Amino acid sequence: MAELADPAAAVERFDCPTGEAPAGSTCRTLGGKVAPKYHTPRFMLAPHLRVELEVRTPAAPLSRNCRAS
Repeated sequence: MAELADPAAAVERFDCPTGEAPAGSTCRTLGGKVAPKYHTPRFMLAPHLRVELEVRTPAAPLSRNCRAS
């Protein structure tokens, strides 16, 4: 399978069914901060990304204290 140049752009074409982030926005934590990775139900909407275990957000924080919903 060819590697997608920008998986974040493919994920952001869809609304997030978990955190209610609109298309074009990154997923958010319960506290409203940018989540370190996209919620699984959201990137599963992009058929070519279903084999991925996670898709990191472009500006993913490195902190281990993030609470993703």
